[in-house]
Amino acid sequence: MTSKPSWLNPLLWVTALVLINVLWGNVAQQEAPNEVNSVGKFVTYREMTVAPVFGSEEAIPASLTTLYSSTSLEQANVSFALKLDNSTVITSWSGLLTDAPPSWSGDLKPGTYTVVNEVEQGVDVEQTLSLAPFAPIQVLGHAALSVLLVVTAVAEQFIRNTIAVRKKSTPTDAPSDTVPFKPLSHGPEYDETWDEGASPWREPLR
Repeated sequence: MTSKPSWLNPLLWVTALVLINVLWGNVAQQEAPNEVNSVGKFVTYREMTVAPVFGSEEAIPASLTTLYSSTSLEQANVSFALKLDNSTVITSWSGLLTDAPPSWSGDLKPGTYTVVNEVEQGVDVEQTLSLAPFAPIQVLGHAALSVLLVVTAVAEQFIRNTIAVRKKSTPTDAPSDTVPFKPLSHGPEYDETWDEGASPWREPLR
């Protein structure tokens, strides 16, 4: 049986290190959409909580998209605002129904936010606040996963070496020659030599 090349195992661990970091980078950049308003489900004040991730108080990347439409009105006044603790304005916009409201993107610190929409009767609002909750801990995640994978690789190599050393140091018993057949000698009749011309029947011993 041919043994594996010595460079194969390190190459597999390096590949796993690169792969797991690429996957984590993609996960950390993913955004989680939070529906603020939708057609048929409109509220003027929508309160939302941005929670810290794993205790981190760093700001979380976010984006707010808004779309106004109406099936009964040709023109109307519309506006929205995003506020922290219902007091500090993060972003706001006002215009007409036919205007394209801008999409906002920025960072939101953990806290309570309120999205305020002021529209005329008959205007539908589609609004989504998207958050990338793992983005603030992306670097920490890369470091933690890399260290964990390196520790696992070292532990795996240590276990392999320990098992190999124990196998080499374990004494093996020399194989003993075994005789497949052994003649039986349980009585005096077996001590006589067999005569091929003799009858198989013998006089009983007296």
